[in-house]
Amino acid sequence: MWRGGATAASAARALRSRMLGDPVHHPSTAILPIPSARAACSAPSAASPAPIVAEAAAASVAVSSGARSASDVLRHYGQCYWELSKARLSALVVATSGAGYVLGSGSIVDIAGLCYTCTGTMMVAASANTLNQVFEIKNDAKMKRTMRRPLPSGRISPVHAAMWATTVGTAGTALLACKANDLAAGLAASNLILYAFVYTPLKQIHPVNTWVGAVVGAIPPLLGYVTTEDTFLDYLGAG
Repeated sequence: MWRGGATAASAARALRSRMLGDPVHHPSTAILPIPSARAACSAPSAASPAPIVAEAAAASVAVSSGARSASDVLRHYGQCYWELSKARLSALVVATSGAGYVLGSGSIVDIAGLCYTCTGTMMVAASANTLNQVFEIKNDAKMKRTMRRPLPSGRISPVHAAMWATTVGTAGTALLACKANDLAAGLAASNLILYAFVYTPLKQIHPVNTWVGAVVGAIPPLLGYVTTEDTFLDYLGAG
């Protein structure tokens, strides 16, 4: 009977070791310890910074894309304004106006006055060249040399171009009136009207447009000269 009880006890121990695992002889079958409640609660907190980092990255990408799109818009319209103004041709007009200013200044040239005169002349010339392209969209669209300009190519609307011309022309005339004199501002405004509203339409109608163009080309040096008001008024008085 003792032998039978021992056999039963050993069988029970074997069954128990099989169910619970023996960490000594069978470490692979040993039951792992159950994590405590504190460890379970602290686990999510270790992963919590991940959503914050993702949101910050998304915000950074949004700001970067917004800045890039704003830069693209500024570059696009800057290029359109540059082409509408015919900047190289306007620079030649400014050069003749500056030459007239230097001739009228005598031995002492006011650099600030020269800069104001050249800036105002540049703005008015840019306005006149823009209006010229607004009125000639259809003709420009027919020629290979001009079909890629901002208006025929559709990169900017005629209304937008007209608003640009009005703004820059008004600002240039006002600058000349404030920093030079009313006579210079009047000459600039009259030259704008002659070029945009007389010379441009006449190109398709009558060869007399060349005479109007000659007057338009002669006004900028005179504009620069009369900007030196004292010299010009002295000249008129002497005559």
